[in-house]
Amino acid sequence: MTSLSIVTDASSDLPRDLVDEYNIHMTPIRVIFGEEKVYEFFSDWGSITKEEFYQKLRTSEELPSTAIPPPKSYFEIFEEASKNNKEILAIFASSKLTGIVQSAQRVANQMEDKDITIIDSKVAGPALGLLVLEAAKMAQNGASKDEIITKVNQLISQVAHTSIMDTLENVYRSGRVSFVKKFMGEAFKIKPIIHFKDGETSSGGTLRGSNQVLERLKFLGTKAVNHAVTDHVFIWHTQNFDKAQEIKQIMEEANNNGKEIRILEAGPIIGTHLGENMLGVVYLGKYHKRWLLKMKD
Repeated sequence: MTSLSIVTDASSDLPRDLVDEYNIHMTPIRVIFGEEKVYEFFSDWGSITKEEFYQKLRTSEELPSTAIPPPKSYFEIFEEASKNNKEILAIFASSKLTGIVQSAQRVANQMEDKDITIIDSKVAGPALGLLVLEAAKMAQNGASKDEIITKVNQLISQVAHTSIMDTLENVYRSGRVSFVKKFMGEAFKIKPIIHFKDGETSSGGTLRGSNQVLERLKFLGTKAVNHAVTDHVFIWHTQNFDKAQEIKQIMEEANNNGKEIRILEAGPIIGTHLGENMLGVVYLGKYHKRWLLKMKD
């Protein structure tokens, strides 16, 4: 029986069945469309679902904004997490991408009667989800907080998170790229590759055309299931389930190590900026860029 509670945030994109199975506590993310009401989003549940979010995203004249919850939410989640366990380990999205770590730490500092440790994961999305899952499994198996912290910090350096954008429309609408770059990207069917590096998103090069993206991710997926150092491998997408399923089928055929392969859809924080039809493969373990860029061992 564990004496440690694991807390994370909704950017982890963990599905509810895994959250429930491993008794993970989750803080919400707020999604705001113009002057409409504020929605609270918990990965794949809340006052707005992912499907509803993407429907609104298609029809909204302006991109939505996302916001971290108020301090009260952190007080409540830490109080809830401490009901059954003495210690709390919170693993949150990168402090360079969101203010969750800073806000939660301020609250934790005020709760002097609680044993709360906060880790900056330096990632977001399903890479964060994988780190949280491993921590929760270790906690269920009776590992100490120090053992889990050591392991999570080791795994942060092994994050292999690849996302490939299908369109520059949303980053253009947000002002992050010029119209010329957007136009050239569309004209030449350029698909930007996104990784995490030093707590921020980083360019991993480009591919040309949707067919090349699909073939390269299938190849990368076969490497992922054989090099992942934890039990789960995630296929990540935005409104692109059919192609994600194609990737999963190829990965299952190469899955000699019994990894659990899950398809996850990106939530509002990432989905707003990466746009629809994004595809990715996410795992913890060995990664070589030639697997993706050249389909070579």
